[in-house]
Amino acid sequence: MRPSPGEWALIAYLIVVCAVTILGQIVGHPVVHAMASSPDDVAAARLWPLVTSALLVEGPFVPQVLATAVLGVAAMRLAGGRLFWSAAILAHVLGTLLVYAGVWIADAASQSGIGIVLREADFGVSLVWCAALGVLAGVAWLTTRPLPRWAWRLLAVGPPAALVGVTLVSNGLAFYEHVVAFGLAVGLVYAGRRWSSVGARLRLLGPSDNRSR
Repeated sequence: MRPSPGEWALIAYLIVVCAVTILGQIVGHPVVHAMASSPDDVAAARLWPLVTSALLVEGPFVPQVLATAVLGVAAMRLAGGRLFWSAAILAHVLGTLLVYAGVWIADAASQSGIGIVLREADFGVSLVWCAALGVLAGVAWLTTRPLPRWAWRLLAVGPPAALVGVTLVSNGLAFYEHVVAFGLAVGLVYAGRRWSSVGARLRLLGPSDNRSR
């Protein structure tokens, strides 16, 4: 089966991620500093790192690239490329901003402040594959398409179990961002299902309206 346009986009994205990550390992800290985001960056209206921070792998390189590829393709095969990429972008950008907002509120409420977290270098592809996990779970939980019983059980239990495992070994901003990314992706699947339901009803109403004229 030939890759879909969304899958080709994922391949291109991962090629860029691999190239940038390898460059970062060769050059070192300057690349990470230039591309990573942080709550302080966003507060200072430096928004471009919200995009470039998704071009570097943080942590195990090969497992994360493979996870992004496998989960991304699975999500696109079950829910479509448009929904997967919408979930990935929403999870990475909005998910990050929501966590940063929580950090700013916590910093304002704390007498001692949380300066280390405000300056934490925040980067990685984990929010992309967490979004894919959310899409897969949403497909099962919301029954957006018929699935064999074994596949339904796998998708209903596997993605949240993987999320719990990853979250437990995460720290700093990533601890919260993974959960938010997963939740946003599930919510997008739900919103897509509701929109499709409304569209179907409108299509059913259309011919009746035409016949009544």
